[in-house]
Amino acid sequence: MEMIQKRRLDWEMFGEEGRLYYIDLMQGRNKKPYLQITRSDYKAKEKYERSTVIFFERDFEFLIEALSMVLTRYTHGEGRPA
Repeated sequence: MEMIQKRRLDWEMFGEEGRLYYIDLMQGRNKKPYLQITRSDYKAKEKYERSTVIFFERDFEFLIEALSMVLTRYTHGEGRPA
C-alpha cells in the first residue's frame, strides 16, 4: 500500500452508499502520469467488486474532449439517439 501512496499524485473520491468511484492520478514506473478510475460496488458480507479503467497521458486530451462533448450535448438536450 505504501508503494501505491508514493505513486499517487492526486485523487478524488465520490459516490454513495454501496457504490464508490475513485479517480487517481498516478505516476508510472517510467515517471509518466496515468489516470486510473475505479468503481467499487458493495456486494455482501463486507465484500466489494472492483473494476478499473486506465487512461495513459497520451489519451488525456481525447478523454477530456469526449467527456466535454457528451456532457455539453446532454445539458443542451441534444444527446445522440441510442
